[in-house]
Amino acid sequence: MRPIRPLRALTLGLVLLLAVPGVAAAQELQPLMHGWEQHFSVTWDKVERRGRTEVEGYVINRSPYRIDRVRVLVDSLDDANRVVDQKVAWVPGELPGDSRLYFSVAVPPAAQYRVRVFSYGRLESAQIMSP
Repeated sequence: MRPIRPLRALTLGLVLLLAVPGVAAAQELQPLMHGWEQHFSVTWDKVERRGRTEVEGYVINRSPYRIDRVRVLVDSLDDANRVVDQKVAWVPGELPGDSRLYFSVAVPPAAQYRVRVFSYGRLESAQIMSP
C-alpha cells in the first residue's frame, strides 16, 4: 500500500470536513399554539427589581374556556428588533374564561421585549346529564 502524501491528506481532510454537516444555528422559538391571539391577549411592562430586569404582566383569557398550564415566551430584542435571547416561563394557576393571570419573568437587559403565549392546555369538565 502506498503512503498518502501530505497534500493529498490535507485535501482529503478538507473534503471530509465539508461533507460533514456543521452545527446549525439555533432556531428561534415560536409559540406552539398557532392562533393563540384569537383567545388571549398579553399586557406587560419591564421593571427593575432588586437589581434584576423582569418582564411582568397578565395573560388575559378572552375565550369562554377554562385554561391551565399556560407558558409565555419572552423575546429580548436588540435595537433592530432581532431576537437576542428567549425565555419560556410558566404562568401559575388556572385561567377561567374572561379572566387574567399574573406572570413575572427574569430577563437579561435588552432594548425591548416581546411577550407571547407559548402554550396552554384547555380544561375539560364532565357534565352530569339528568335523566
